[in-house]
Amino acid sequence: MHRTRRRALNLFALMCLLTVAGPLVLASPPQQGQNLLVNPSFEGGMRKTSTSSWVSDGWNPWYYHTGPGSEYYEPEWKVIQRPEGEGSADLSARLFDGNKSLQWFNTYALHDAGIWQRVKVPANSKVTFSIWIQILSARDTHWVNDQMVSGADDLGNYQVQIGIDPTGFEPAGQILRPPDSVVWSEPIWDANTKAPDGTNQYVLAQLSTQAQGQYVTVWTRGYNKWAFRYEATFVDKASLTASGAPSRQAVAAVAAPVKPTNTPIPTNTPTPTNTPTPTNTPTPTSTPTSTPTPTFTPTFTPSPTPTSSPTPMPTSTRVKQPGAELPAALQAARASTAMNAAGAGSIESSGPDVASLGIVAGISAVVLVIGLFIGRKMGQRP
Repeated sequence: MHRTRRRALNLFALMCLLTVAGPLVLASPPQQGQNLLVNPSFEGGMRKTSTSSWVSDGWNPWYYHTGPGSEYYEPEWKVIQRPEGEGSADLSARLFDGNKSLQWFNTYALHDAGIWQRVKVPANSKVTFSIWIQILSARDTHWVNDQMVSGADDLGNYQVQIGIDPTGFEPAGQILRPPDSVVWSEPIWDANTKAPDGTNQYVLAQLSTQAQGQYVTVWTRGYNKWAFRYEATFVDKASLTASGAPSRQAVAAVAAPVKPTNTPIPTNTPTPTNTPTPTNTPTPTSTPTSTPTPTFTPTFTPSPTPTSSPTPMPTSTRVKQPGAELPAALQAARASTAMNAAGAGSIESSGPDVASLGIVAGISAVVLVIGLFIGRKMGQRP
C-alpha cells in the first residue's frame, strides 16, 4: 500500500517537473556558435523581387536611388546555380560553397546596393556577422583560365562593406540607404579579391558588435566609383552568431552614461538667440533711396514743347482780305495798286500825304474810265 502511494507521488512529482521545465527548454537561447541567419548558404529557394531580379529566400534587396536624373541605378539580382556536369569554369568560380550563390550587378552604370536580413538574437548579446565576397569590375572583357576577371588597370573602382545595425532597424522597401545606426566594416576593394594568378577569388568579411535589444539587421553593400562595363558583387556562405549576453547591471552601466551625454546637447538651443541678427533687415531702407532715380525721367517730357508749331496756324486764318465782296473792277484796281506797290520794292510811304494821293489817283482813274464809257454811249445816240 505504501509502495503504491510512493510510486504515485513520484509520478506526480515527475509530471510537475516536466510541466515547469518544458517551457524553459523551448525558450532556451541558441547554442554558442549557432548560425542564426535564414538561408545563410543561399542554397534554399528564391523569389522574384522585380521585373528582372531574383533573390534568395530570407534575404532582401536594397539600392540607393534619388529619382529622375539620379547618378545611381537599380542593379539586377541573380541566383547563380551550378548546372549539371559542373558547368563552365567561369560559373564554377562564382560559387564558394555548395551549388548556389547570389550576385547583384549592372553594366555601364553606378550602383550603391546590396542585401539585408533582420534576425532575432539573445537580448544585448555580442553578435558576429561574416560572409564570403567576390568582386568583378572591368572596363572590358578579360579572361584568365577561362574565367572573366577584373583587368589589372581596372582595380580601385569597386568596394564592398558589411554592417550590423544593433537596433534591428527593418526597412519598409527596396529604395533606401542603410540607417546611420549601422556599424560598418572596413571596405574590401576589388584588388583584395585578385588571386596571384590573376583570377578573381572569394575573401571573408567579418564584423562584430553588441546588440541593443533582441533584434539586429545585417547588411552587405557593394558600390563603384566609375561606370565600367562589368560591375558585380558575389556573396556566399554567410553566418551570424551570438555569444553570451551581458548582465542587466552591466547593460545599465553602459547605457546610462549615453543618455546624459546626449541631453546637454539641447542646451545649445539658446544659440538661436542669434536670431536678433535679423534686425539687419532695416538695411532694405537703403533701397528706397535709389528709387528716386527714376524721377529724372520726367525731366525729358518738356521735349514735346513743339506746341509753338501751332502758332503759324492762326496767322493763316487772318489772310482773309476785307474786300472780297467788292465788284470785280474794284478788285482789279486793288490788284493793280498792289502790283505797283510790289514793283516799288514794298517801300513804306514817308507819310499820310503819299497814301492819300494814291487813293485820289486811283479814284480819278476810275472816274475817267466811267466818264469815257458814258460819253461813248451818249455819242452813239441819234
